[in-house]
Amino acid sequence: MPQVNFHMSNEFLARIDRAAAIRGVSRTEFVLRASEAAAVATLNESPVVSLDDEAWDDFVAALDAPVDMVPSVRERFARQPQWDR
Repeated sequence: MPQVNFHMSNEFLARIDRAAAIRGVSRTEFVLRASEAAAVATLNESPVVSLDDEAWDDFVAALDAPVDMVPSVRERFARQPQWDR
């Protein structure tokens, strides 16, 4: 099984040990849970979407297609801004 080694201050290690004791888990378990939660949160901030060639072509075509605006939106864009009146 792969290993990860850390160098940290005694104060930091003591803080982790106190937190692990509160949770009722070992130091290793506490660090693993905390690092996994941080990893999941980080990965969720930047999702990756994979598309096959056909799906990619459909996506690009949708982006390139002309916009069919709703009439009420078209009217709002046609209005002169208040600050230009």
